Amino acid sequence: MRKHLNIYTHNGLFHADDVFAAAMLSLITEDINIVRDGEENIPEGDDWIVFDIGGGHLDHHTPENKENNGTHPNTDIPYASCGLVWKEYYQEILKEENCPERYVETVYQKMEKSLILGIDAADNGFNPIKNALESMPNIPSDQQRELIAQGNIPFTLTQIIKDFNPTWESDRDMDEAFMDAMSFAKDIFLNRLDSIIDALDGKDYILNHIDFSAEHIMILEQFAPWQGVVTSESRSNPKAQDIWYVVSPALRGGWNVQCVLDNPDDRVSYRHPLPQSWYGLRNEELQAASGVADARFCHPSGFLAGADSQSGALQMAYKAIGNTK
Repeated sequence: MRKHLNIYTHNGLFHADDVFAAAMLSLITEDINIVRDGEENIPEGDDWIVFDIGGGHLDHHTPENKENNGTHPNTDIPYASCGLVWKEYYQEILKEENCPERYVETVYQKMEKSLILGIDAADNGFNPIKNALESMPNIPSDQQRELIAQGNIPFTLTQIIKDFNPTWESDRDMDEAFMDAMSFAKDIFLNRLDSIIDALDGKDYILNHIDFSAEHIMILEQFAPWQGVVTSESRSNPKAQDIWYVVSPALRGGWNVQCVLDNPDDRVSYRHPLPQSWYGLRNEELQAASGVADARFCHPSGFLAGADSQSGALQMAYKAIGNTK
């Protein structure tokens, strides 16, 4: 961790790219000095990180830098200051956030795709909502245009950051507003980072339990997101292909038994559905239908059921395996 860091960016209205760039840089230092000013006062020296202004390598506005920086991998989207700062400092940032070394490059790519790319796209004039609407064949083009023109589209992250800027009637200090936006952006960045690292930890956990699955059941001692891992592993791993049900603690208490999708593109196609006679039942009715004393519910669509205990959830899974109705 650095003891102190000086950063310099442009004054005036701020955007998501410079706000997130500052937020990321604040993660590698104990103390940060942020100066927002114009071109004429750009400091010189190695003790300053200057971005989004001045024509340096972290400024994406000059034609030369646009050409030198290129575009985000496998896209036509140029880099903005957020992506440039992330690309240059990601290893230092991830080290300070205790990202396991084996995950660093994977986390870099996942953060790039899920957060950084969208921020840079918006700053370079790409409209992700417009692009998303245009990719939906079930929405006619005239309706797409009307939705976009009327602003009847969800807020984007870049719009949320933009709204931290003081309004024309406000006497609020612009730099104070920038710091508030930066604090908000830091929370978003760290939440996304934690989610990605946790998912990678969860993948290791799920892979280990796939190896120990038996009789079409995988048992997890603690809940972890398993659907994507089982699906991807099923392409080549016979053990994953053989899993019909996953038994795990329920986040609301008790234990669940959940069906594994047969086709990830079909959200209602399961390898072995729960018995239809259980669908929508709860408590005493489900206990009578299933023969499991502590059964609590079965979802109306039959993909999920729950019991008070692990043994109860396991009993439901075994009964479902032997039931074809």
